[in-house]
This record gives sequence, C-alpha cells and structure tokens, in this order.
Amino acid sequence: MNLADFAGQDDIFVDANIFTYLALGTTAYQDACADFMSRVEQGQVRAVTSDFVLNEVFYALLVGKGSELLQTTRIAVIKQQLTQNAMLAAACYQVCRDFWGYLTALQSAGLRVVHVSAHEQEQSLSIGSRYLLLPTDALHAATCQRYHIRHCATADAHLERVDFLQIWRPLTA
Repeated sequence: MNLADFAGQDDIFVDANIFTYLALGTTAYQDACADFMSRVEQGQVRAVTSDFVLNEVFYALLVGKGSELLQTTRIAVIKQQLTQNAMLAAACYQVCRDFWGYLTALQSAGLRVVHVSAHEQEQSLSIGSRYLLLPTDALHAATCQRYHIRHCATADAHLERVDFLQIWRPLTA
C-alpha cells in the first residue's frame, strides 16, 4: 500500500528507514517520507516507533554523515574514524542531536516511542523463522504484535510476508 494513502485511525509503526530517508535527504523516498511525517506532526496520524528503531536511526545518521564528510562509502573506514577523530564524531553526533530535537517535537505532536523488552526479543526468533526475516525486522514485527499494531510504515518489502501487518511503503513520484 502507498504510505501517502494511509488515513486510518489505527496506530502505525514507523520503521527506521522512514526517519532515515527523511533526515538524510538523499533518496527518492524523501518527499513521501516528509509528507507522511508532516501528517504525524499535525496529529493526523497516530505514529508509534520503538527505542530499538531510534538506535537504528542514530547509527544510520552517524554513518550517513560520516560518509558525506569522509567522502567514502566504506563502513569500516567510517566506523574507525568515528572512534578516532573527535571533530568527525562531533559533527556526526550533532546530526543525531538535531534529529533528537525533531523527535522531541514529534513526541509532543503524539509520536509514541515504545520499549522493546526481552519478551519481544524472544518472540522475534519465532517470527523471524516463520516469515523468513532478518533479526531487526523480526524484532519490529514482534514489537508490533506485542503492542497490537497492525500497520507499518516501511520501505522494506520483505515485511509484506508478515500476515498480521499491513505494510505502507513510501513511493517515488
């Protein structure tokens, strides 16, 4: 389903890639993600994400900004430099702090951040095996199941295999 068409009153889980595409502004999905998040900001959408998703987003922002500043896509180089170059780390973490400010505003508008517990971690093992998902996506599905969330905003097509989730994907213009 097209994310632009989501108009339900139900909660919708927001995957890391939605935040990342918006924050990094480097993909064909940026406009669709910005439109969706604008509806969250205006209280038109009941968005939910998890503390685990936020960790994914911060990692992606660090690597994305590091890639831009170092002019490399080599993850090993970026990670090494983030732990050895204080100026680089400061610049990259500033992007995360800026994003945290945006998240705070989203929470004021109604974004709910749920906690991922050991229970969801355990459930993700069965879900991952059943739906052929990698651990992170299985954990997102387990989190949705735990909090009775039936909708998920994501660009990950493989989550469409999860029969208890309706996937809403950002589409390019």
